[in-house]
Amino acid sequence: MNNVVYIICAVILILLFVLTYLDRWNKTRNSNAQESYTPQPAVPSGECCGKHAVCEKQKLAEARLREAQYFDDEELDRFSGRGSDSYDDNEIEAFRYVMYTMRQDEVKEWMECLQARNIELPDELKEECYSMMNEID
Repeated sequence: MNNVVYIICAVILILLFVLTYLDRWNKTRNSNAQESYTPQPAVPSGECCGKHAVCEKQKLAEARLREAQYFDDEELDRFSGRGSDSYDDNEIEAFRYVMYTMRQDEVKEWMECLQARNIELPDELKEECYSMMNEID
């Protein structure tokens, strides 16, 4: 009978040792998996879904950092540094002419180009411009 008790105690000790080892191994594996896991953003970095005004404004703000691109609108460079509320009717028409002579899908790039060149779009044209950008989405 004594031998049976010793065998039972040995089996219990072995089971406790195995369970302790498996618990530590599982915790180590989970912590390594959490450290190596880097959640990916829903939208790739530097890109925008295009469905939110915040995204559009962020992209326009980032455009200031990029090199200027032209859309046959070099004459607008004379407005660099002026406020969006300081244009007269003839100057507003110059912007409007450029805006309506380009393809609709170029308007967003044109806005980015203007910002990169430190040219503010006249207040009177902002709604028209955003409307044109939203129509292609």
